[in-house]
Amino acid sequence: MIGNSVPLHSEVIKKNYIAKLIFRLLVLLVLAYGYYYLTAMTTSGNDLLECKAIAGLVTLGHVIPESISTPGRPAIFCDVEMRGFLLKRFDHVRIYGVINKSQQDSMLEGLEHGQMQSKHRELTVDFYEKENWTTWSDPGSGRRGGDRGPETPIRQVFIK
Repeated sequence: MIGNSVPLHSEVIKKNYIAKLIFRLLVLLVLAYGYYYLTAMTTSGNDLLECKAIAGLVTLGHVIPESISTPGRPAIFCDVEMRGFLLKRFDHVRIYGVINKSQQDSMLEGLEHGQMQSKHRELTVDFYEKENWTTWSDPGSGRRGGDRGPETPIRQVFIK
């Protein structure tokens, strides 16, 4: 009665062992990816210096309007972001108020030249017509701040 018989005790133990092993491997894989994600998301001092250097390349010889969200500074922002399953890091540069295509091209040439010289990470450069920034204040507590609204780039360029 091998065809219709109840599975042997050793077969049940073997199936349970395989199921537990697969479960443990999946848990280990999720934990390893979580650790990888946390370490990849950590911004270092070098990342901040690199973004400052990138902003310097753009502002060198170019006029960028003053930022609404950060008065007294040019409307250029840079930060490190990740994309894809493997969390590939790239620098994301946002420039506001430069709508002239020839000025944008000149800025991009400077970034491409700097990219070839220093071998930075890949760059994504977004140009926006203006900042969508709304300031707010709470008279009761004296707190002030602002919120960035939805913004759509007028031009986006990827530099490898």
